[in-house]
Amino acid sequence: MGGLHESIKKNCVNAQLVHDKFHVVKYLTQAIDDTRKKEARQEPILKRSKFIMLKRLDTMTEKQRAKFELINQSNTLTAKAWRMRENFLEIYLCKTVQEAESFFERWYLNVVHSNLPAMKKAAKTINRHLEGVVHQIGNDISNARAEQTNSKIAKLQRMAQGYTNFRNLRAAILFFNGKLDLFSPD
Repeated sequence: MGGLHESIKKNCVNAQLVHDKFHVVKYLTQAIDDTRKKEARQEPILKRSKFIMLKRLDTMTEKQRAKFELINQSNTLTAKAWRMRENFLEIYLCKTVQEAESFFERWYLNVVHSNLPAMKKAAKTINRHLEGVVHQIGNDISNARAEQTNSKIAKLQRMAQGYTNFRNLRAAILFFNGKLDLFSPD
């Protein structure tokens, strides 16, 4: 990816690389799950908690929230990792790039001095791409639309169990996603 990034910098001098919030948070969510998997061997309370620990508090059902509170009160490493992700999300409330960089520095120091290897790894990954992360601040840029289109194409491929050639796949994409009206009056 370094070659592409350098090419963009060279040929699009005013362009700023922006890392989508969804993908940044995905690194942290994966770190929570990695922590949970490892810790679940010693902590019975974490059994059957995968989907609870990957969710935000405001999206949990009452039953999930009750289980989450038990896990959180048990002060598990998984709960600590979850809180680190939730704390990180505050970066997107920052008003300026400088404020976001300052916030990240404090958050990063807290994480790298923790006893959570998966979170440390995620934090270091984010740190390497910090410039693109903070460029999201103040921008409504998102690749959600492209992700949605890719998801629809993948679904078409699964439904058809593969296409014999690209032309057939292209035709299916255009047919199902092109909003074609087959019954238009002539």
